[in-house]
Amino acid sequence: MKSITTSKITQNSFSEFGNIIDTSNPTGEGFSVNEGRGKRFNYPNIFDHKNGMNDPEISIYQIKPSTLPVEIAILEQHPDTSQLFLPITGGDYLVVVAPTNSDGLPDISNIKAFIAPPDIGISYHQGIWHLPMMSLEKAGSFAMLMWESGTNNDCIIHHLVEKITIL
Repeated sequence: MKSITTSKITQNSFSEFGNIIDTSNPTGEGFSVNEGRGKRFNYPNIFDHKNGMNDPEISIYQIKPSTLPVEIAILEQHPDTSQLFLPITGGDYLVVVAPTNSDGLPDISNIKAFIAPPDIGISYHQGIWHLPMMSLEKAGSFAMLMWESGTNNDCIIHHLVEKITIL
């Protein structure tokens, strides 16, 4: 059985697979909102989709906690849209990603696992294989945003030939 070790998520380490949204240290200058009581930080160009998709969907995910090490048996992808998760409650969570190989399946030889803290959101690029959301140690809730078409292409699930242990 293959096993991989987690590392801390950073924009540099995750850029091949998507973007991070650091709520504790937003990028850019920001601008004043709410009569000067707040600042707004935009994140342009981190979220995309193919033409012809329906309106974006926002959902709330409530995730039961898991503890490392954990065995994973599936990865999923959304070939037509990015998918964004912003933590609302909870603690650290697990992010497992893999690029696509020449057969259109997850490239298991290049799979990576990251620990994301609760002040970091993530946006997967279109077509990136990833583990469904997994909270670590305590339950978590997340806002999820993506475009959907109402077809089987909205979410493709791949069952791994061999389970992978995440340490």
